[in-house]
Amino acid sequence: MNRKLFTEEQQQLLRQNPYIYSVTETRITLTKEFKELFMTAYKAGESPRKILEDHGFDINIIGERRIWSISNHIRTEYKKYGEFHEGYGPRGETARHVAPTDAARPVSEADEIKQLRHEVDYLKQEMEFLKKISSIRTTRK
Repeated sequence: MNRKLFTEEQQQLLRQNPYIYSVTETRITLTKEFKELFMTAYKAGESPRKILEDHGFDINIIGERRIWSISNHIRTEYKKYGEFHEGYGPRGETARHVAPTDAARPVSEADEIKQLRHEVDYLKQEMEFLKKISSIRTTRK
C-alpha cells in the first residue's frame, strides 16, 4: 500500500487540534462536532479542503488523498446512520470493540467514565468466554 504515515511530531501537532478525537501513524479520527460542522459547510457549497483549512487542519501534513478520504468518510457516515458519532464509526451494539489508544481522549469526565465502564464490561465478557473455552478443553481430556 502506498500510504503516507504520520511521524510522531506530526501526530503531536495534529492532536493539538480540538476537532481531532485521536491520531495514529495511519489514521485521523475526528470529533462528532467537527463532522457536523463539516457537513453543514459542505452542504453550503464549501470545498473539503477549505473546510479543513478553516478549522485549523494543516493540509501539508494531512495530504491531498486524506482530504478526499475524510470528506468521503463523513458523507458516508451521514448517509448510513443519519447522524454522526464520536471517533471512528458508531458506538453501541453493532460497533467493533476496539480498545482505546493512548491518543483517544474522551470529551468530558462523564464520557470517560462511560468509556471505562464499557471497557470493563467488555473485558468481563471476554474473561467469561475464555473460562468457558478453558473448561471445555479440560473436560474433553
